[in-house]
Amino acid sequence: MNAPKLVVLDLDGTVVRHSTKPTTPSREVVKALAAVKAAGVPVAIATGRAPWGALRTAADLGLVDGLVSASHGAVTFDLGTSKITESHVFDPSVAVAAFTRANAATAFAVEVQNGWRHTANFNRDFHSEWADIVDVATLSATQTARLAARLPGGARYGAGARCPVASDLALQAALDPEMYCVEVGFNGWIDVGPPGITKATGVAAIAGHYGVTAEETIVFGDAANDLPMFAWAGHAVAMGQAVPEIQAAADEIAPSVEHDGVARVLRRWFP
Repeated sequence: MNAPKLVVLDLDGTVVRHSTKPTTPSREVVKALAAVKAAGVPVAIATGRAPWGALRTAADLGLVDGLVSASHGAVTFDLGTSKITESHVFDPSVAVAAFTRANAATAFAVEVQNGWRHTANFNRDFHSEWADIVDVATLSATQTARLAARLPGGARYGAGARCPVASDLALQAALDPEMYCVEVGFNGWIDVGPPGITKATGVAAIAGHYGVTAEETIVFGDAANDLPMFAWAGHAVAMGQAVPEIQAAADEIAPSVEHDGVARVLRRWFP
């Protein structure tokens, strides 16, 4: 492609390593993004994290302004004003009931303004913001941009492929796609969002804000939730450590996150 007019980055597995603890981007990636910004090209983030979960890494990347598509596309956050500019929320109660019928041991968390509201059996085995512990009825009544369902134990951070245990649970719950968008992660989570909302819709909204077309947009990612934005963007780059399914959907395969893949691709246009 010609020099992109919008650069969109996934976070975990793309500019920082997957980890249950905070990680930081390399100096090479930070320098590459500074060169993009210096050329007048906006840099945006598209992440599964909640807005409050993306702020530290955005700052580490040197991004003090610009837009973040968070929560798998359900929330758009403006770094410059520290405000949510768009939010798609939904009623999680039918999904919670379906997961509970499928397996009574299912643990739940929902995004709220100040962190995760979660059931007592939801394992806090990763760095995040935590709101309050509630019963299933209270959680089910919470309008949210994202519901997470998982079974206790079995987290597989860094495994790369969708977790088979979570895949089985999602299959048993059989949520209606007219009501929910479902994404099974590699880490044993099932993420549930509003119907029709994905990273693609989030990135399209950001591109529209800047007056940029899909063909002028480059996106970087490494996981299944990146596939919708891969299909939307003019140029999709998969990280070198991504599983074959993800790499096959991309226009280009970069070196791995450990080898500064994002920086090495961007230097083609922004030395």
